[in-house]
Amino acid sequence: MKIPAPQDRLADCVWLPRLLAKARMLQRGDLPAAYAERFCHPTGVDSLFLQYFHLRREDILAAALQPDDAVVEWFCTRPESSAAHIAKWNHLALNLGRPGYPMAERFSIALATVYQHLDTTGMTTVFEVLEADDALSSQSDTGN
Repeated sequence: MKIPAPQDRLADCVWLPRLLAKARMLQRGDLPAAYAERFCHPTGVDSLFLQYFHLRREDILAAALQPDDAVVEWFCTRPESSAAHIAKWNHLALNLGRPGYPMAERFSIALATVYQHLDTTGMTTVFEVLEADDALSSQSDTGN
């Protein structure tokens, strides 16, 4: 499964392209079960993104039916999506899991349960772990 990396941007906003890709795959029935189970789960990055931008799961599913340029227009015209608010989200998102940032209290639990198959030595953020997991998934998809 190929989805945008956590730090990829759309409308200069990290996570938006990844969330849209997962929403589109979910609607087509192509999202693997493990991802579908966690799509917009209250403890995950999807849900944090939605909360930060005052969106609902239904909003992102509806947006995912549109092409990216229409999503950018919709997203950027929302009062909660000002450039300053997006910049604050980007900073927050890139630090998820670090002490003092959201998800810090659950980071070690996620490493020990959901991501126990990874060597997470030295990883300090959620995005680092997700990128490593994506890389491992890509290798298994290609048979390497």
